[in-house]
Amino acid sequence: MKVALYLHIPFCDSKCGYCAFNSTTHQNHLKIPYMEALHKHLLHQIQALQISKFSSVYIGGGTPNVINSNFYKPIFDTLQPYLPKDTEINTEANPNSLTLQWLRDLKDFGINRLSLGVQSFFTKKLQFLERIHQSDCIPKAFDLIQKAGIENVSLDLIYGTPFCTKEILELELAQASQMPINHLSAYQLSIDEGSRFFLQNKQEREGEFEGFPSMGHFIKSHLESYGFYQYEVSNYSKGYRSKHNLSYWERKPYLGIGAGAVSCINNTRSYAQKDLKAYIQTCKENKEEKREILSPQDIELETLFLGFRSCVGVETKKITNQTNLKILLEENKVEKRGNTIYAKDYFLSDSLVLFLQD
Repeated sequence: MKVALYLHIPFCDSKCGYCAFNSTTHQNHLKIPYMEALHKHLLHQIQALQISKFSSVYIGGGTPNVINSNFYKPIFDTLQPYLPKDTEINTEANPNSLTLQWLRDLKDFGINRLSLGVQSFFTKKLQFLERIHQSDCIPKAFDLIQKAGIENVSLDLIYGTPFCTKEILELELAQASQMPINHLSAYQLSIDEGSRFFLQNKQEREGEFEGFPSMGHFIKSHLESYGFYQYEVSNYSKGYRSKHNLSYWERKPYLGIGAGAVSCINNTRSYAQKDLKAYIQTCKENKEEKREILSPQDIELETLFLGFRSCVGVETKKITNQTNLKILLEENKVEKRGNTIYAKDYFLSDSLVLFLQD
């Protein structure tokens, strides 16, 4: 079996206000047992699923670069026989805690792509987002990445804050485009349940965002002028598209390893324990993960949602509501190329899916 692999690193130096991911701070004492559990989990799943190869690897978090590179070596030693030569191997990283030695070590292990969590080039916006890095460490981080010889680099930006005027965004996009990158991800800020922004004064927080409409189309237009072309609602390519993310959007099988990681293989979704201590104990005992078999309706909804928000599109035969599809074609909201339907505007993907599910 060939699958995409996700490795979850839940440790961070600090927790950003908007973050609802399964990450934690002040748990350094769990790093060693966690990485050992992660490795054991990986070994168990390779054997249980009879994995033949991994189509891509993505290390996410959390903040992968807060883990000493030594703890990644046994994991990559295990992975090596399952990685064809052209395998895309990604890691996320934050600018403030990046070191040249860590980058060189990870490159030696096989890393060939890095996603840097810049989020903003402006101090007030970084402070609002509760990021701990300063804007002046961003170019320094890129200098280290270049010295390490990692050529495929993506940059993350967040928009939709009270500081995101057109003037600020224009400056940020101009600065981002000057960095040595071939990919950019621009995410609309959302106040998700489980984040500190959500848990703090919810009503007051939501009020801060009134009157700040989405700047998605503005960003798309400006990025195109710099040679970055949208291929998913939040992702822009300048000659490089993330193979790992494309495999998700194409609904290919993926394996999640780590606390709270999710897998989907043969239309069965499984969930690892989210709590770090519980996850470590579960791995020691080789306990089964919680499983969910996707219904035909679940599969269709996911296919529509992922296809219309990206360049993947949706095969005509996979759309049940052909009557409403005909209406969307007539209204020029979608287009048909071959046997596949594509959204004309990825930002409208949710409303297209709702219409086809009506």
